[in-house]
Amino acid sequence: MRFFHYPYLLTASCLLLAALLLFAGLWPFNFWTSNHAYLIPGGGGLKFDAPAEHSKRNLGGMVLTSNPLACRSKDICEKGALTVQIEATAENEGRSCQWRMVELRRSDGTEAFFLSQWKSYLIVRSFNTPPTKGEPYREIGVFGALAAGRKSLVTIVSGLRGTDTYLDGQLVKNFPGVRLLKETETLEGHKLYLGNSPELSCPWAGSVMGFAIFGKAVDAPRDQKTLQCISGQEVAAACYRFDNDKLNGESIPDLSGSANDLWKPKYLVFKKPLLGLPNSQSFSLSDVTLNLLGFMPLGFLIFLRLFKTKRMPVRTCLFFAVAVGFAVSLAIELTQVWLPGRDSSLLDLIANTVGSAIGGMLGIKGWRVF
Repeated sequence: MRFFHYPYLLTASCLLLAALLLFAGLWPFNFWTSNHAYLIPGGGGLKFDAPAEHSKRNLGGMVLTSNPLACRSKDICEKGALTVQIEATAENEGRSCQWRMVELRRSDGTEAFFLSQWKSYLIVRSFNTPPTKGEPYREIGVFGALAAGRKSLVTIVSGLRGTDTYLDGQLVKNFPGVRLLKETETLEGHKLYLGNSPELSCPWAGSVMGFAIFGKAVDAPRDQKTLQCISGQEVAAACYRFDNDKLNGESIPDLSGSANDLWKPKYLVFKKPLLGLPNSQSFSLSDVTLNLLGFMPLGFLIFLRLFKTKRMPVRTCLFFAVAVGFAVSLAIELTQVWLPGRDSSLLDLIANTVGSAIGGMLGIKGWRVF
């Protein structure tokens, strides 16, 4: 192939491919993405504004606990039990993905469970129950709970015996054997997210008037249609009302007395580990494969460029092919710390570097052909 006999074409190809890899790794360059969560004037609730279809520009809105949840006293939180209440109105009935309303994560970043919307269904997905159908989770749903424009009080009561779902104080379904927390864990130390997940992949659109989470499986009052921070004798571990017209700023106070305040940041940029390793839930073999394949052409072209034009030893050319691939990947991963919805991954860096090495070795095998 005569193309590979022209040094300037090889050089241009190497530079172009490196630029394309940088572009793909950092697109859409939304370093300062606005948080589309805001308090409606006049006590109208907390609004999450998100597009009906996924957009890389508008990543929706989110509020979260700035610190892990703390139980004010030991008797507030029991092992393996909790109750979630959310008073909300969905804006639409999108179906392109499961729009994340509520998510609870452990200190290591793994998901305990989340509440989401698909069409008019309320979906509850738990990662703490023996999986079924080959999936690493159990999923339950309530039809009609999130019909567009309908204001609903959804209550999820979960304990060691199972999970009950209520709509406006009426029991809808019971799911024996499904629980939202492990038998040995309490709410203590978890982080709470409303309106989206940390990956910012499926933002929910709608408004929330109130949210409460109890550290016990409490009895849901019959015909209850308005959220309360106290249910019978039980006090919530965290409770928020968003219909207070005096709320302002980035902090939303916890009304339970446990100081689990919510944070409403101006931008969707959060502290993330530098070159972290994925957990078991976020690991994807397809991503590893894509990273390997994406950097193989770069290693291949750099090896040919150096070997054919500089007449360097094979080992030196291979070393530079791997080094350039490593440098490009490192630039991407370090920059992704500042990109919402992206993670700085050591595994990606390793896969990209190995891909460059494979490409360089293919150059060793095929340089005579080219």
